[in-house]
Amino acid sequence: MTKVRRRRQLVCRWMPEGLEVGVPGRQQWVRLSPELVTVMERAGAGIEVDDLASGFGVEHEGAVRAAIDGLTLVGVLESPDGVREDPPLWGRWGGIAERFHTEARDADYLVDGPERAEEAGAIVAQGGAPDSFKQYPDRPVVLLPRQPLALNASVGWVFAGRRTHRRFTADPVSLDQLGTLLFHSFAPHRFTDAGVFGVQQCRVSASAGARHEVEAYVVVYQVTGVVPGLYHYSAARHALELLDDDVPRERVAELSYGQEASFQGAFTVLTTAVANRLAWKYRHPRAYRLWMYDAGHYGQTFALAATALGLGPFQTVAFQDSAVEDLLGVDPDEEFAVYLLAAGVPDAPTALLPGDFAFPPPSTVH
Repeated sequence: MTKVRRRRQLVCRWMPEGLEVGVPGRQQWVRLSPELVTVMERAGAGIEVDDLASGFGVEHEGAVRAAIDGLTLVGVLESPDGVREDPPLWGRWGGIAERFHTEARDADYLVDGPERAEEAGAIVAQGGAPDSFKQYPDRPVVLLPRQPLALNASVGWVFAGRRTHRRFTADPVSLDQLGTLLFHSFAPHRFTDAGVFGVQQCRVSASAGARHEVEAYVVVYQVTGVVPGLYHYSAARHALELLDDDVPRERVAELSYGQEASFQGAFTVLTTAVANRLAWKYRHPRAYRLWMYDAGHYGQTFALAATALGLGPFQTVAFQDSAVEDLLGVDPDEEFAVYLLAAGVPDAPTALLPGDFAFPPPSTVH
């Protein structure tokens, strides 16, 4: 080894004991003394080992060479030649994404056994369990029909017909359709005894530990019997709680980069994650993945239920997080935007194709 450089995509954190560097590809943090930080910094984008060692003076050259060897061994420094390059995705996604991926791997979920019971008991004993439901009790309320519409479409037809729609008619959606869609997508259907964790909800969508951290906010444009505006869907009351009566389509267009399907249907649903519902029970980095899975479960339930109701669903993650959170009036440290869903009466040429799609040309056999 004649030349070294600082490893690319390093992630650093400052702890009370000193600077720690996350080693790429390993669930490992290396604590660096101020002297080692200086060696790492001088290595920079590449330097001859002799030049790096001699730069600290003859009296320190041996110690510096030993430090270079040690930093190379743990992966903080590397040789530009003969070293396996990082996978391309980390060059595209960055060191923070790589660190998160590494930290989130191989978590011990304590699925069964005495350790699980002990940890669960300790969590409950600490108290501070977050509320299972979010409500705005002082806001005007639209009570939704308690009896949902029957979903008579066959499973096969719904699976075949589920598409992402981007063009809608100007026809309104009925209150019963909206209420049925919200009920199946976001409301508990029944409850279950979860032992030390108490009563938990059973919804259509899977949710890690039945924590159901996803909240739904509905921007109504054309729903029969509902004044346009921004509402919070109260899963506990099966009701819409009015937050703002002046949220036109243009405001949603601004936060969704002008994607027409996000605001041209009958309504838009902005979903969030109330993070502490998960973090209270799952206290390891891997749990950060869980709200992503859960948001996807909810999105698919929404799309399938909308299809069964004859509506065209749309979903996207292309939105400005901060703008959504500002609109909803939530604290992003506690509750953050995760998914944008929308639906309306589809402008579709067939039951199996959305309005902006066409059948592919016939195949040519050579």
